[in-house]
Amino acid sequence: MSKKQRPDKKYTIPNPKKKHLLWKVLSVFIRIKAKRPEIINLAGEELEDKSIIVANHSAKSGPPAFDVYFPKKTAKWGAHEMLGYYSQRKAYLRDVLNIKKLKKKPGLWNSFKSAVVGLLNPIPYGGMWMVPTFPDGRLIKTLRYSTELLDKDIPIMVFPENSNDGYKTVLTEFFPGFIILAEKYYRANGIDLPIYPTYYHLKKRIMVIGKPMYVQDMVKEGLTREEIAKRYLDAVNNLYYDYVQGKRFNGKAIEEVEEK
Repeated sequence: MSKKQRPDKKYTIPNPKKKHLLWKVLSVFIRIKAKRPEIINLAGEELEDKSIIVANHSAKSGPPAFDVYFPKKTAKWGAHEMLGYYSQRKAYLRDVLNIKKLKKKPGLWNSFKSAVVGLLNPIPYGGMWMVPTFPDGRLIKTLRYSTELLDKDIPIMVFPENSNDGYKTVLTEFFPGFIILAEKYYRANGIDLPIYPTYYHLKKRIMVIGKPMYVQDMVKEGLTREEIAKRYLDAVNNLYYDYVQGKRFNGKAIEEVEEK
């Protein structure tokens, strides 16, 4: 069987009591690069265990920074290629993340760095409890894994922004996969999960958690999934406009500073 024909690797549901020793070691380096942010919790309360958090990806810095600093330990949706076999991880890092999304130049350095990071990647991805997401019918696997995690009172963090043209400070589109998860959980358990819009800015060191919003409230308004996703997109962007834009960093207005 060729590498391209290999089935997706089986996902292991994390144990909330398990200690991720290697990830704890790597987290020290994360804290050095992504220093502790100011956390503004507009929800005004402890976040619910059974919940969804929708956040900006903040280039490649968001997921590890959220894992280290977010008030609750969460499982996170991530590209399935990064949870696949080594060849898949290396190709995704080289061709998609670095070149397409981060706008890095192709070449030997990109290939070498992708090969090294792809080799080591299972350590941080396992430590961050990343859940593979799929752009096709295999999304049902993501929903099943996420439901099992929610049943264990593990919140799900989703980065639903369309980053096909690169990561942006002001987000332009949300994919509605997290809406499908909320609907599925409501049908199965009768629980309308609170969904917290969240925005993180690495350089300004600000993390803003918005008040929870509920999908069923918007369903009752007659909104489609795409329209509901747009509501959450606007909520996340508004956190940027209200709490990050206009702030100053090293003497410059924050909107003049590009995130790396």
